[in-house]
Amino acid sequence: MPRIVEADRLPMVDGNINHYGEANTIHGTPVELVTGFGLPQLLLLRDQYQAKADAIRELEETTLPVLRAERDAIWGVSPTDDQGVWFWLTQYKNLVKVRLGARHPLARTIPNFGDVVIYRYAGIIQQFLDHWARVNAALTPDMTLGAFTITTLQTALTNLQAKLTAVSAGESELALFREEREQLFGDETEEERDPTSLVARLALYHGIIQTMFPNQPLSDSLPDIFPPESSSGSTTFAFNWSVQAGGGTKTKIVATSLPYSSATVFLKKGIEERTAPVHSNPPGGIQVNEWPALTIIDELDQFELRNNSGLTVATGNRDESLPEPA
Repeated sequence: MPRIVEADRLPMVDGNINHYGEANTIHGTPVELVTGFGLPQLLLLRDQYQAKADAIRELEETTLPVLRAERDAIWGVSPTDDQGVWFWLTQYKNLVKVRLGARHPLARTIPNFGDVVIYRYAGIIQQFLDHWARVNAALTPDMTLGAFTITTLQTALTNLQAKLTAVSAGESELALFREEREQLFGDETEEERDPTSLVARLALYHGIIQTMFPNQPLSDSLPDIFPPESSSGSTTFAFNWSVQAGGGTKTKIVATSLPYSSATVFLKKGIEERTAPVHSNPPGGIQVNEWPALTIIDELDQFELRNNSGLTVATGNRDESLPEPA
């Protein structure tokens, strides 16, 4: 079932809550959905959902962006950013050759940056730290890059590791909060929907009102829970995935089979949620996406296509016979 767009959720709930208030007035006594659960309890559930949504928004829009910016500032936004570690490590090789001579073994074994990706930042710095310690042991006085010393680099690594840990913890918390939000809201199939969720309670409310006030204005004016397109469900499409050497995952989709409204590929594995744009005319008719630092042990939890509004328009079924693109 397509998702109800986040921006539409609380307005939909509030519309039904207002209707519930009218039903209580017309009925003369409070209508209970189950014993002990009526409009006051629905309002509390609605507020729990909003509190969870607000906590998610704080993580998404403030906490994590600040932590990521602080992490990136330590490493450096580019190799020319002289406020970051990356810049100074690009100067390291030439100075080692000057101080030790180009033929010295340490000058010939300077660490290689390799792939400069976030999850490798700390490892790259540690390699340079280990090498720098050997250089200093071979020199008097110690080698420095201007005012940038091995102590400066060690401090940067300590600070970077703290930021990496904080970002990881924040991302784990965000993933947990999102799952708790979805469980509270209940925009899932009936088989998976928590019976105490908002959507389940509202569906029960609709059933009760339609039974209590059949063919009456109160029943006919029940606000919709789902947008019209949710009634048709989503289509499916074939995809395949493979684990890449050195870590990471590659996914493949036959582009010609995609719904015309597809805008985004959505992937979920455990706490990891990733997105990528849908390409209208990929080479060979197969869209290939690489997802670095994503390991799949058994199967993906979700692989979907979503439109510009964030609604699911198709869900993926794995087809291991899909070929590699030419």
